[in-house]
Amino acid sequence: MKKHFIFDVDDTITNSYEFNQQMFVDTFDKYIDIKHYEVDLYLRDLHFKSRGTAMHLQFDEAILHFGLKLNPHVLVKENEDLHIKNIDKIEIFDAVSDIIKTLNKEGRIVSVCTNRQYGSLNKIMENNGLSQYLNYVVSCTDEGHEKPDPFCLDMIINKSGSKKEDCIYFGDSQTDYQFATNAGIEFIIVDHYLNQKKFYKMILQSFM
Repeated sequence: MKKHFIFDVDDTITNSYEFNQQMFVDTFDKYIDIKHYEVDLYLRDLHFKSRGTAMHLQFDEAILHFGLKLNPHVLVKENEDLHIKNIDKIEIFDAVSDIIKTLNKEGRIVSVCTNRQYGSLNKIMENNGLSQYLNYVVSCTDEGHEKPDPFCLDMIINKSGSKKEDCIYFGDSQTDYQFATNAGIEFIIVDHYLNQKKFYKMILQSFM
């Protein structure tokens, strides 16, 4: 039985795909005409195919495509500012809170490990009443080791004193699969949109 449950955030515990995509598009608003059909389509397609990829790499690809003279890390900061400004629009999936509270009550260690930056990450946890039930909350981006570099997973596991065989990581992308594999821990990759956004509710009703 697993003792340490580690969760990704976006599209794993938060129903945030459409929100994140819109914020990605809106970040370019002052640089190009995002209302132009082909521009909007390109940015949305890029965001879709890049799920799980570090944000500065996504922005860098768009910068090259449009021939812009911009620093991708500046766009990352502007994107994070947009997220914080609109953070109340992000919702967690049904039953996420119940799952995390149940695990905490049972004495399991519950952590969050994501590429999302601390500013918006902490606000999401606070807004949804999850902070008090989490043992570790880590932003791989702000720690300087973005997924799939296993540094942050290893850090959480070492700090908690957990054995790797007692840990499991929940994610939603190929990057999350690589992340957990690189750290040498088991994982579950969930596509909430194929599960009608009811994955945690079904787990709660069936097993807890």
